[in-house]
Amino acid sequence: MRSKGTAKYNFQHIIGNNDILICCKDKAARASKTTSPILIYGETGTGKELFVQAIHNNSDRNNRPFIAQNCAAIPSNLLEGILFGISKGAFTGAEDKKGIFELANEGTLYLDELNSMPIELQGKLLRVLQDGTIRRLGSSKNRSVDIRFIVSLNEWPELLIEEGKLRKDLFYRLNVVRIDLPPLRNRKEDIPLIIEHFIKKFNEKFHADIDDIEISSLEKLINLDWQGNVRELEHVIEGVFNLKQKGKINDKDLEYLGLNIKNKNMSLKSKIEGIEKTFIKEALIINKYNITKAADFLQVPRQTLQSKIKKYNIQN
Repeated sequence: MRSKGTAKYNFQHIIGNNDILICCKDKAARASKTTSPILIYGETGTGKELFVQAIHNNSDRNNRPFIAQNCAAIPSNLLEGILFGISKGAFTGAEDKKGIFELANEGTLYLDELNSMPIELQGKLLRVLQDGTIRRLGSSKNRSVDIRFIVSLNEWPELLIEEGKLRKDLFYRLNVVRIDLPPLRNRKEDIPLIIEHFIKKFNEKFHADIDDIEISSLEKLINLDWQGNVRELEHVIEGVFNLKQKGKINDKDLEYLGLNIKNKNMSLKSKIEGIEKTFIKEALIINKYNITKAADFLQVPRQTLQSKIKKYNIQN
């Protein structure tokens, strides 16, 4: 758990010129001036907490508590007490203890990996969002709290609802402002900028003098899928700094790290088909695999959608 004073990032720390990323930053900046709940979806390593901290620091609550809690990091049987607090006598040896909700009062609370929270506890969170009150475990007294809630998910929200991992009513209450962060593979034009940033960062951290990356090595890094997104790229650059202190990052450095740097199919057709398949899957999930509704959602004829489902071998 991180608390007041630990939100150190601002919007200028979010690097990239990708149109979708810029749109996300603009939406987050505007939302930072309100108190509405924010839901951020993004794969692991896309910079969700970077956005959350920037929102807090750009808000009127920037001098108030900022608390971040990963819901997957705590056993489910302990999470309720950590969130709501404990009242003296709630169980043997229990003493009065504030929970995260009270600690975050008048500030910002960031709940990461919300889908890891048990369903029954999600219902209690919904009441906090609606009523602005909490009750410690073992207490009959309600306490008012004023919290700006920001939550994040690393899986597609509509799929989580379909799988019963996320309450639909909680999703609707949180989905006031929705920010979907693009994965690194969908904004590869930003990779050179990000690498430049990490070279500067690790030069300062390790007192090194690596000044650039060779063109062939840059092309290879751009060609990778980056399933771990920006965080994975950061670890690769940091790995290089553990191998050398000066010069340019080159192919030998990447090979020594064991990266799969074989050339991949970069044809426009394959890229478009990959994006199309992703959109079709998402539309089917959102519409519970009702082809007619999914076709309307995608604004294509039903027959066309059926043909593409068969082409990509998409199954329920």
